[in-house]
Order: sequence, then C-alpha cells, then structure tokens
Amino acid sequence: MNVEMANLVRFHGNIQQRDYTESHSEDDDALLLDDESSSIAHAPTFGRSTTFFNQRQQLRNELTNFFMDPFEKFQSRGRLPWKLFWHIIKVAFLTVALFLFGQDKFQLRSVLNAYTRNLGYILIKDFGSTITDSTTAINPKIHKDSELAEYVAFTLVNYFNLTETSIGIYGFNTDPLTNMTLLPELCISQYERADIDVATWKFDIVERESTTCFTVNCTGMSQRECQDRVADLLPDSYDGFISLNVTMRIRSIFLSVKAHPTCVQLTAVSSLVNTAMSGGVVSLFSLTYKDVECNETSKYKPASHLHLHESGGQIIMDGIIFLLCSITSFLYVKRLNKTYQLYRKTRSFYMIHYNRHLTWSETTCFFNYWDVYGLLADGITFVSIIFKVLLDSGTDRHLDITAVLIGTSVAMNFVLGLRFLSFEKGYYILVLTINMALPNIMRFLVAIMAIYFGFVFCGWVVFGPYTWKFNSIIQTTQTLFALINGDEILDTFGQIDDENALIRYFSKFYFYIMILLFTYVVLSVIISLIGDAMVIAQNSVKTGMGDWIVGAEVFPELQLGYQNSPTTTVATEIPPYQPAATM
Repeated sequence: MNVEMANLVRFHGNIQQRDYTESHSEDDDALLLDDESSSIAHAPTFGRSTTFFNQRQQLRNELTNFFMDPFEKFQSRGRLPWKLFWHIIKVAFLTVALFLFGQDKFQLRSVLNAYTRNLGYILIKDFGSTITDSTTAINPKIHKDSELAEYVAFTLVNYFNLTETSIGIYGFNTDPLTNMTLLPELCISQYERADIDVATWKFDIVERESTTCFTVNCTGMSQRECQDRVADLLPDSYDGFISLNVTMRIRSIFLSVKAHPTCVQLTAVSSLVNTAMSGGVVSLFSLTYKDVECNETSKYKPASHLHLHESGGQIIMDGIIFLLCSITSFLYVKRLNKTYQLYRKTRSFYMIHYNRHLTWSETTCFFNYWDVYGLLADGITFVSIIFKVLLDSGTDRHLDITAVLIGTSVAMNFVLGLRFLSFEKGYYILVLTINMALPNIMRFLVAIMAIYFGFVFCGWVVFGPYTWKFNSIIQTTQTLFALINGDEILDTFGQIDDENALIRYFSKFYFYIMILLFTYVVLSVIISLIGDAMVIAQNSVKTGMGDWIVGAEVFPELQLGYQNSPTTTVATEIPPYQPAATM
C-alpha cells in the first residue's frame, strides 16, 4: 500500500510540474492542473485508482472550461468570441432592414390616408367633420329617413362618375368571367322581426340580426332618380334598423409607395350605423387595399438608378439576415448539445464514483437561459423575414403582423446584447441588479394588483356613464395607469365635474386616494427595491461573488473553486475536499 501511495504521489507530482501554458496548447481542458495535483497530495487515496484521478481531472478541466465566459476563453487560449461577432453583424443588418421596412410602412400609411380623404370627399356627403385614423372617418349623425336615402344616393352617383370627375387614378373593378363592371353592393342589417307600437307600449321583437343585400346600378342617373331607386330598397319601417353598408370596389395604382408603381384593388365601405338603436345614424367610411399583379407589358423608368437596385438589395439583405440567423442558431444548438453531453457525463461520474445524484443547484448550473432566449429570438426573426419576403413580393398583405414580428425580433436581439455586456464589471452590475430586483418586484406587483383592479372596477362602474375615459374596463385601466404616472390628472378631474353632487364628491375622494397610494407609496417601494438590489449587486461584484459560483458548494468533490464573475478570471484556492474514510 505504501508503494502504491508513493507511486500515485510521484505521478501527480510530475503532473504538477508541467508548464500550464504548454499543457494548455496540447489539451484545452488542463486549466486547474496545479490545483488538482496539490489537492490530490493532501487527500486520502485509499481505494482510488489512477483511472479515477484521471477521470476526475478531465471532468474538472471540462467543467472549468465550460463555465468560462468568452473573454476568459480568449485570454487563456486565444479562442475568438464567435457568438459576439455574429451577433453584432446580425443586429446591424436587422436594424437596417427595420429602418427600410419602417420607411415603406410609413409611406404606405401616408398614401392610404391621402386616398381615404380624397375618396371620402368625393363619395361621402358632408365628409371630413372628424377623422379618427388613416382608414376610417366619422361624420355627423342622420336623423330622418329621407336623409338616409339621400345620403346613399349621393354616394352611388359620385361612385359611377368617379373616373370622369376625379383627378386621382381610379377605375372600376370588373367580373373576371363576364368582364362587366362590378356594381356596388348595398346591405341592410335589421332585427329579424320588430313590431313596435309605442302608443300601447306593445312590441314583438326577434333580436336576431338579418342582413339583405342588393346590387344597385345608378349609371347615368341624376341624384333624384338614384335616390328614388334607393328608397325602394330601404325598409318600410326603421324600428329594427341596425346598419346599412355600401361596398364599392375600385382599381388604382400607387405611384409613391415602393421602388416601383403598385397595382391595388381598393375596397371602399360607406356605413350608416344606428347607434344604440336610438335613431341617430352615424356615417362611417373605411378604405382597405389589396395588391394585385400588374399587366406584364407595363414599363417603368425611374428617375434614379438607386430605385432599380432597391428591391434586389432588400432581397439580398433578407437572405443575409436569414444566413446569419442560421449561423447563430447553429451555435446555440451546438452549445446546448454540448451542455447536455457534459451534464450526462457529470451525472454518470457522480453515480459511479460517489453513488449520488446531482443536487438541484448543480443541475441548474448547466442551464443557460441566454442560449434558449437566443434560439427564440432567431426563430421570431426567421418568421419575420418570411413574412417580409411575402409582403415585398405581393403574395401576402399582413403589414401589421410583419411589423410586429420585425419589431419584436429586433428588440429581442438588442436585449440579447446584455449577455455579452454582462461579462464586463460595470455592465454586469446592471444585469445582476435586474436579476435580483425582478423577483421581489413581481411578488410586490402581484400583491398590489388586487388593490389596483379594485380601483379599476370601481372607477368603471361609477364614472363610466360620465366620461369616455372610463367607458370600458380596458379604457379605465389605461386611464388609471396614466394617472399613476402623472398624466392628464387635471383633465380627468374636470371631465367628472358632473351636476350630480354624489358623483362629483366621490370622484375627488377616489382620485386623491388612488394617486396618493400608487404614486407616493407603490412607486416609492418599487424604486426602493431596485435601489437595494443595486447595492447588493455592487457589494457582490466587489467581493468576487457572481450571480452564481462554481466552487466548494457546487461540485464539492471536484473542488473547482472557479467563480464565474467579471472580477475573477483564475481558479480560486480552496481547501481540498475530504471524502469520508471507508472502514
């Protein structure tokens, strides 16, 4: 036994004398060789073979190398941080693609706004009193049945004269089978049955909605003639009248949307809605579009050669982004596979030599949420690029969905940069502060949500009938959130200054309590939680503590003593592990 001990000590003593740099060039995993040799010299070796020590040394080296950050790997063995390199290039291309897509979207929205206003002024009587957005316009109410027929007739007559009277580029859609002009469609929605006798307070109502549609042709008719034809189609009684829609399909060519003219099919809808079944009919006008294929004989010569290459350049850029995402996804998958293989090897080693499973803290050391987050970001980027290509080719027209996907992918990839910033001491404090403060803030917000939604429901049911700011649960939630942040406080107070004394005084009490509680208490507590977390993070970094430590408390049998922290780049000397002596 003494001879065996002497041979083992001599064997590991020779290993200890090897030069660290030279051994590193031969084996990337020999990072803690000297520390291991000194530990073996002090630890009991009864019942242990040379194979065990070699396996443990190899596993120590692999784990130490695994827990290094990219900059430490570069300093120790010159390995370039490829993930950082590809990530920077990908973010740069994504940002340029986002900028170009945003320009196209803003330009398209501006064109739609211009078309809506132009067609609205032509087709809708007394148009333009209120415009809510680029595709919908609201006009004053109609109160008489004669006005209803006049309103519809005005729209139809001007529609059939559109190509002759308008300065814009318009045409009529035709049926692909008959090549005949598609006539406007007039649809009337009303209760299935509505027999109401106000004199006797008697009614017989079936509230189920019934819709009847007609095609109307007012070609060559005067306003009065078209009005008479429309009046014949309108219901005799308006007791159950819900709405009336006139749908018109128009052809046009957008000349200033993209690098080349775009052929589109416009769908203009003039709606007359009986709001709250009160007899006050509101006029709405909306405009949507759909890309169609232009005639193949069309020619276009741009003023600048830059426009000729813009479309092809965007396709090339989309291809480069797709390739970069493929590269980074491959690196993330490779890292995850390596993590899983090392986890299996460590678990097997512990089961064979120490007859125990890995603890929860040891198991979670292998999980890196940044890799999973990076794969998710690349997945969303893949989908966004596919939608963008379909959008540019005119195959699909989901503009808003594409914008959400591209914006989300760019935001996620910028956030992914925190992974690399966290390897530097100053930025690491910010990342560590977020990690420490977020759980406490979330627990606090869960508790405070009960109070917040209590105020939401109370405000909605009490103030909803008196101001639009509380007319729905969602709108009430937004209003209270704005009040908490100090927005529109005086305006909200003034809107509920009703003649009802109870509502007026209750509103004052309600707003004072809510603002005092949430602005001065809740926000202060959240700021305090973040401040405390930053102090702890600063102290942790100063003392060499990272967000987690691979040392004596994790894998104690291996004696890694390695701290994954921006302040520590070498193995830490710790007392050797002393296994229990076997009898």
